[in-house]
Amino acid sequence: MDESRPLYNQDIHSIVLWMPNWIGDVILTLPSLQSLRRAYPKARITAVVNPPSDELLLGHPAINTVLSLPSGTESGFWRRVKFARSLQKYQFDVGIVFPNSFGSAFLLSLTGAKYRLGYNTDGRDILLTHPITTTTHLKKSQYRVEYYFKIFSPLRMDVPDTVFSPVVKQEGDLSVREALLNIGLDEDEEFITLHPGTSKVERSWHVERFGILCQKIFKADGKKLVLLGTKSEENMLNRIKDYCPPGKVKVTPPMNLRVLAGVLKKSRIFIGNDSGMMHLAAMVGTPIVGIFGPGNPNTTGPYMSSEYFEILTQNYSCSPCRQRFFKECKPSPHNKPYCLEDVTVKNVHDAIHRLLKRV
Repeated sequence: MDESRPLYNQDIHSIVLWMPNWIGDVILTLPSLQSLRRAYPKARITAVVNPPSDELLLGHPAINTVLSLPSGTESGFWRRVKFARSLQKYQFDVGIVFPNSFGSAFLLSLTGAKYRLGYNTDGRDILLTHPITTTTHLKKSQYRVEYYFKIFSPLRMDVPDTVFSPVVKQEGDLSVREALLNIGLDEDEEFITLHPGTSKVERSWHVERFGILCQKIFKADGKKLVLLGTKSEENMLNRIKDYCPPGKVKVTPPMNLRVLAGVLKKSRIFIGNDSGMMHLAAMVGTPIVGIFGPGNPNTTGPYMSSEYFEILTQNYSCSPCRQRFFKECKPSPHNKPYCLEDVTVKNVHDAIHRLLKRV
């Protein structure tokens, strides 16, 4: 490589991507990764990612290799250091780090990538050859797809894609038909998906309100309902399910993110909190009713045409906040921030009707 030439004029054969930590953020990098593949069609692109997001990236046309970052209770810092050093054998020309932490840039530097791109946050200039300037205001106000795309600016790519590449089925994956049968649905049955979970319980709308909403949808609209959640959320899902007559609300069994994406694509609409599952629904083009409390739909709303979603948010003067519950605002009697407390079942049910009339 000739270091006197700009990065976009260099011969780039191998690229490593240090991916974001959360499913939703990983999805919001994909429009940029698809643009990267277009700019460097012959480069070998490796993604380093936390499980379970690796399930989503396997087979993606923008990525050649998916490596899972050591995670879980036994994956201490030194284990990650050893893992990062083990990547030196790939001889990466370029490394791109999406998370803003010092630790993530440090681990990227250990891979030996010759040129390293990322934001100049957290004193990381010393670890990056091409630190990208940002401000606290931009971090909080710029839409995530554009924010991630700016990291690639030294590479002179065109624009982020506006359409997601289809998820690629892997060997051993259930077909969508089999997955629907496991849920208790026929392939052609219409259903609505609800996802009541979030990464932090304070960010999630009330379990009871999801239950009442299910009851209302079933009674007023006669739609079949499917609840989406993890094994650890089973009790919460069953509490919601019990608001309706037996057998009328289905709960999804465990399935990988690729199969789940196929199920969501068949869903008439998706209703849920500001979460990774909302972005998975947007990725496959399913219309969305999103309940945003302390989060900011202007920065992390669905990446799709606005006619396909309804966002419920109170836009209080303190929104969006730093989500340091409850140091900067008082909790409601139900231990929720008031930006969520004040979203009613009627608000959500009305939004569902507005959306169904449009799509």
